[in-house]
Formats: sequence, structure tokens, C-alpha cells
Amino acid sequence: MIFLGYAVAEKQRLIADYVQEHGIQKVFVISATAFPVLDDWELIAFEDVIRYVVFYRLLQEIHDDTLVVIDECLRTQNRYDLSYNCIRNYLNQTSHQLIFQFLPQIDTREDYMILFDFDTRSRFKREAYSLQRVRQALPQVRAHPITFEPVEVITSLKTQLTYAQERERLFAELGARDPHTLPRNLYLIGGPDKLQLINATPETRYVARNKRLKARHGNLGTYAAPLPAPVTLVELPHRFIDFTDFVFRTGQTHFPVLVADLKVDRWYYQRYKEWGERLNATYADLHG
Repeated sequence: MIFLGYAVAEKQRLIADYVQEHGIQKVFVISATAFPVLDDWELIAFEDVIRYVVFYRLLQEIHDDTLVVIDECLRTQNRYDLSYNCIRNYLNQTSHQLIFQFLPQIDTREDYMILFDFDTRSRFKREAYSLQRVRQALPQVRAHPITFEPVEVITSLKTQLTYAQERERLFAELGARDPHTLPRNLYLIGGPDKLQLINATPETRYVARNKRLKARHGNLGTYAAPLPAPVTLVELPHRFIDFTDFVFRTGQTHFPVLVADLKVDRWYYQRYKEWGERLNATYADLHG
């Protein structure tokens, strides 16, 4: 069974209830988040599932009376990733599994099929996402729709000139480099203008990509070390998985976002707005 959007305490209760109801003798929790296991459960870090010493031991120790728990292991969009293949081998050793994931996808609904494969013993791993298929094994869903609210920031003439110059330089030097270099770098240029707003609103907590901005009132954190939610986002992460990790850690689902009057800011905001719409469409599918 797949459980979407459940808190840690709820996961622990579901595992404990399952153990009691099914006479489980051993529990392995494969987690990417240091899941707090009980004394008689064993935690396996997600990054260790491909290690030979772990792989062969689990194949020997997982039996019919073993429960395998997959916790927050949606880490890449590659459905045939080696780590996922190892997990599928573990799940083939037992009929008892629980799959927990806070959000059903990293970017698109196709990501959900990774969780679906875990739940269905990979019987359909060559098939694309479809309503007909996923509704054969609907998950238990606690939906967390994500919404965004733009907070407009007017930039100075100096910032606009810097932006134009940096855009031309990056285009000229791009060559065969990753084109995502452009938006990643251009997105940071509006930082000083956003910092003025941050300093003018000490009652609001903010989160930025990194520590380059120094707020006067201690009201600015980073995605790696955020202040308590709710927060306003100074910038959005480039990678969607960094944002899904942030949502999982904080539980925040509505996000005011500083949007400077620069093309790159509008591009990032629209990109995430469309991401939220894709997420909400998947929730609608999975509710049946």
C-alpha cells in the first residue's frame, strides 16, 4: 500500500499496527530521511541499498514474515535507476510492504509510477502512467496542494543594467555548457533589491538559495537551514527535488515568492506555478 502525505508519527503508527496485525517478525525501513525507527526495526539508508554488503544481506534476511518499509525514497526521476532496481529485488522477497512519500512526484505524474512499481512488484514497469492503470491500486492520500503568491519587487536601474550585461556575457560564453547556467546565475542578480525589502520587513521570515545576502534582522535563512515556517521565498530552487525536500521538512504548502521585474524571475515563478498545477492534477487522479 502507498501512503501519500503522512507525518512521521502517523507512519510509525501504521507500521506498528501492520506488524501486530500480520505477525511480522522483522522490519526493514529503507529511508532517505533518517526515519526514527523503533528498537526492533532496522533502518537502511537509501544511499546504502546498492552496496553489495547490504544488498546480499537483505536478500538473505528478508522472508515471508518480513515487512519492508520504503520511506521518502523518490530521489530521481529515472524509473530504472539502480537503487530502485535493488529495492524492487528486496520487495520481491516478501508480500509485506508499506510505501510512504510526502508528495507523489518530483516533477511530473510519471514519477508516481516509481512508487506504483514498488507497490505492484513491478508488474507494469514498462507501462506509462495512465488513469486506468494507477487506479488499480489507489494509494491512501493526504493531499498537500502547493500554491504560490507573487510579491513584486521593483529593481533599480543599476540592477537592470547589470542584468543586461550579465545576460549578454553568459550567452556569449555559453558554448556547449549546460544552458541552465544562464537562469541559475541571472536569478541571483535581483538579490540586493530583494534584500532591501527583507530589511524593511523584519516581522517576515525569508528563505534564499544561499548565504550571500546578509539581513539586518536575522530574518533570512537558506533552504539548507530554513527559519521556522511560514517563510517567504527570496528565490526558488532550480531543481524541483530540492523544493520537494523543503516542503517535506517544513510542511508549508503556500509560498509567497519575491518576484523581481526581471525576465528570469518571471520565468522561475511561472515554472513553479505550472509545477504546482501538475502536482494538483496528479492528486485529482489519485483520489479516484
